Amino acid sequence: MMFMPSFKRLSRDPVRYRTTHGGREVRGGGPICGSPLERIAHACGPSPRTLKAVGSRGGAVGFSLVELIVVIGTIALLISILMPTLGLLRERGNQIKCMAALRSIGQAALMHCNEHDQYLPCAGWQWSPEGGVVNPQGMGDSQARRYDYYTEDDERRPLPVTAALARYMNILVSTDSRQALEKDLQGEAIQRLFRCPSQQIPLSGWTQRDSEGWQSPDEVSSYVFNEAILGRRDHDSITRPFPGGHITAIRSASEVFFAMDGRTRDPVTDRCFLVFDFGPSDTVKDWDANVLTSPQGKELIDYWRHGRRINVLFVDGHVRTFSTDPGDLDQIGVSKGVN
Repeated sequence: MMFMPSFKRLSRDPVRYRTTHGGREVRGGGPICGSPLERIAHACGPSPRTLKAVGSRGGAVGFSLVELIVVIGTIALLISILMPTLGLLRERGNQIKCMAALRSIGQAALMHCNEHDQYLPCAGWQWSPEGGVVNPQGMGDSQARRYDYYTEDDERRPLPVTAALARYMNILVSTDSRQALEKDLQGEAIQRLFRCPSQQIPLSGWTQRDSEGWQSPDEVSSYVFNEAILGRRDHDSITRPFPGGHITAIRSASEVFFAMDGRTRDPVTDRCFLVFDFGPSDTVKDWDANVLTSPQGKELIDYWRHGRRINVLFVDGHVRTFSTDPGDLDQIGVSKGVN
């Protein structure tokens, strides 16, 4: 004979029931509705199968080994996809900062022109100075109005190009002795103005020298300068005048570069930040081709700093990015566009 539990309506809750089974009371877990069989199932509680499922997946919930492997693999895949993108975004930001640094250098150069009879700061090998000494007289600047100078062994020498530019970028530069100037050039205040954030290792070198052995103090720079327009070149100044930094002597200021991304020509034997001219119509492409057969260092063009791209500041102050392919390098004037 099948036992059927009896139901009694609770006095305070008309929709809840309690049952008696073998003299024991069992309270229902919620509202009882539907057929008598549904009420019986609700009163008797969950089935053994339901309890087994809850016990296996409820009290000690966690991931299986396979699930963990899948999650870790998915995360690793996402990281491998995102990392190159993040690297490209970081480099793009560094390239923008590099271009901003070059624009600041260009503004300082033009301010130098305004205060020095339209002359840019000098840089390069100063060949055949008047009187044989690189000083105001030797630079053809007897009144010291074209360039800024510092004192070295009772002689006035032209300031290195980064120091000359830094004076127009709100930096105080010591000019009373070579030792004081060297200390300033090795300081962060000047170096940060000429640093490309994409250059991994800063390089030091020089930007002025003469044929008698004098050399300007070392500078730290991520950029190289155009000796063809800033120095006293070793060719006949009558048949082919060199500007010596005189901006009005440069015919196409928008085509001739003033500074660009680069390295010292050789970090050991040719530590200078200078691009010079082999002929009257040279571009950076011509310079790069000619230097391969010359004794000069051959590492000046920094192919990999910006992923085979370089930022270039032109004499007129505008900055442009070029690839390092020969066709693009041929658009950057060294002596081409000067006369």
